Amino acid sequence: MRLVSLSMLKSEMVLAKSIYYRDCLVLKEGICDLERYSNSLRRLGIDYVYIEDSKSYGIEIPDAISEETRLMCKQVLRQTIEDFAAKTVVDIQELSAAINSIIDDILANPDIQISLNDIGAVDEYTFTHSVSTTVYALIIANKLGYQRSMMEKLGAGALLHDMGKILLDSKVINKAGKLNEEEFEHIKKHTTLGYEALKKCVNLTELSRIISLYHHERMDGKGYPTGTPAAELHEFARIVAIADVYDALVSDRCYRRKWSSNQAVNYLVEHSETQFDLKLVSVLIKQIAIYPNGSMVRLSDHTTGIVKEQNKNFPLRPIVRVVTDKWDQEIAPYEVDMLKELSVTIIESELEMSWDNITGSFVAEE
Repeated sequence: MRLVSLSMLKSEMVLAKSIYYRDCLVLKEGICDLERYSNSLRRLGIDYVYIEDSKSYGIEIPDAISEETRLMCKQVLRQTIEDFAAKTVVDIQELSAAINSIIDDILANPDIQISLNDIGAVDEYTFTHSVSTTVYALIIANKLGYQRSMMEKLGAGALLHDMGKILLDSKVINKAGKLNEEEFEHIKKHTTLGYEALKKCVNLTELSRIISLYHHERMDGKGYPTGTPAAELHEFARIVAIADVYDALVSDRCYRRKWSSNQAVNYLVEHSETQFDLKLVSVLIKQIAIYPNGSMVRLSDHTTGIVKEQNKNFPLRPIVRVVTDKWDQEIAPYEVDMLKELSVTIIESELEMSWDNITGSFVAEE
């Protein structure tokens, strides 16, 4: 299995992961001749799909939680937001069940290195992003040794961290271009609006609510809305700040394309101590496959391949299935274990490239 853009679809490719839109099944795993669905998927705001083909056969892409858990959590979150908008109440029982499903999956796979990115339509971003942010936050919490009761409180706050955005102008939220100063100030209000709204939900703990208020604060005290310094920030807020930004970077947005895992991890590291808690960043990146299974990479010998699996504790040196030679000609695939072939390195990763033609060569993206 591997992740490809719709422009890369070929007749021999088979859908490897079902596609949902607004909780409804759009395309079922196993469907062939995917090119004929490209325009329909683009209209839904879906630009990538997981496929199976001869190049990626047998490659597994692990996720921290099951597809069933992801779908159920998005359904619960959608209903929660609709109920909140109508009655300003949150059904904590359904929310707790969703969060506990995430926790169960994470506890069952404590050492997984995540390679899977959730596929979602652009107008479904709030739900897809909130669930993924919660998953990353709870992975950090588990590695920090949190008790289940604290993971539940963190999960509730993470799942609702952007609740305030439903109270903002949707035209500003979905603007494709760069925000002007007035628009950015409007966006920043989602923190205080969300916190004040969640205060009305008496069945939600204050520890959960403060995540909505503080998840855009920074370690250097230059965040918003209060400019609270690191020493006064609860660890919940510092965890969700990292999870929120990481998932936003590796997701397609209305104003930019997704970043590769490698680029997103580099961003977190570069901005540690000023924007993010370095200790917590270190915890998360140990659980993320920097070069995810199923992603295309160019090697230092100018061959290209697909990451087959990870070498534990050596995130920069996975096992790669080479599929083209240095002249970009297709070849009989062979594997390079980069932990054994130390002279070979990765020089470009998945989203820093794009398929150039049917032979599978690459060109750097603009």
